[in-house]
Amino acid sequence: MTAMGSFKDLAKLRGLAEAGLVARTATEQAQARHDDELRKRRELEAAAAAQVLANAPRYPWARASTLAEARALLARHEMAFSIAGRGEVEAILDIDALVGPAQIADGDVAIDELLLPGEGSALYVRGDLTVGKRIVQRFRAGTLVVFGSLRAHHVVTTGQILVVGDLDVTGTLYGNCTNYATIVLGAARVGTLISVKDHLFSLLGANSLGELVDPDGGAPNFSIFARTAPRSPRAIDPAVGDAHDEAAIAAALLIRDGVLAPA
Repeated sequence: MTAMGSFKDLAKLRGLAEAGLVARTATEQAQARHDDELRKRRELEAAAAAQVLANAPRYPWARASTLAEARALLARHEMAFSIAGRGEVEAILDIDALVGPAQIADGDVAIDELLLPGEGSALYVRGDLTVGKRIVQRFRAGTLVVFGSLRAHHVVTTGQILVVGDLDVTGTLYGNCTNYATIVLGAARVGTLISVKDHLFSLLGANSLGELVDPDGGAPNFSIFARTAPRSPRAIDPAVGDAHDEAAIAAALLIRDGVLAPA
């Protein structure tokens, strides 16, 4: 009697091969199912992203991107992201969380003002972003990712901002969001840094900060930044409005150079 061969030996039989059958181990079958599920999920995500981009306000100097391209751009910095989260300053950098329907500017961008509207797409700038006046990131706006350096006079954010290079905000940087953060891998220079609703500022490089303003008394990382920058005794000017009203803050910074009450 001829002994029966192994499963892999049987897979090599001419009859199986001619029938187009491929024998797989249990591990290979599980991996194949996982890959198929991932492919289907990515296809659904890509279709949903295309729908968002079709309805989102467009930036005339940017182009629509696929999720695959957005993911690839972020993946190039994966090593820097992993290192960034190991220091004293709290920072969470998750590529999957950053990937979304995006418009991409392929080089440097220099504009007078930038508004990221609510329910809009993410915006990726592959070079430097220079804004003469305000950046206003509305509630539920898409993520802003600058792969170069970001320079602006004022920034009002209620969302996620990631700057791979340096950040230079000559006036006010105001953050108002519990769920998202402003993360800077390079050096940061900010005139007045304001955190409400415990908005997380993760300034991972060297920093030069004028004043720290924390209306709620629990801003993450402020105890670290306060070693070199003073906590301001000043509050938001009542003439501006409530400290938690980002729309009022943004409107004030359109007509005045700061939002703090006089010393």
